[in-house]
Amino acid sequence: MAMGNGSAIDAESIDASVRVMQKQLDKGVHKVQYKHTQGGQFEQRNGRPREARITVTPGIHQVGGYFDIQWWENGDYKYHYREQGLEFRFGREESNQSTEMPVRHFHPPDDVTKHLPSCIGGGHPPERVTLAVIATWWAAVKAGDESVLNTQDGLP
Repeated sequence: MAMGNGSAIDAESIDASVRVMQKQLDKGVHKVQYKHTQGGQFEQRNGRPREARITVTPGIHQVGGYFDIQWWENGDYKYHYREQGLEFRFGREESNQSTEMPVRHFHPPDDVTKHLPSCIGGGHPPERVTLAVIATWWAAVKAGDESVLNTQDGLP
């Protein structure tokens, strides 16, 4: 089963994540757009979002990149970062409980199909998860090295 495990999109959690990114990164947030339908285009806010795209600078190896963020009412989430030549993802998938893949996981840049255990702890609200994702990304930005992603302890 897919992320969300059949539950509805949590627009309030998406909004909370966007607010935290804007507050923490300030002028580093260049654009916020929303997708309102599955398969739709990212655009200005127009109703309840199903996904947010936050364009940020600096990037890890490039001038900038962007985060696509989704939350579901069951607590599943996806923070997918992309810049030219690099992508990674932090996620929570309740449906992984019946598999060998971790519920809270990290898809590393060298193979985004892998499900490694995440350094981000469980049971936290979107604001705290967003702060943890920012911390891992910022560590990689400062180091100029994506290998430091998912290496922090005690997040959030």
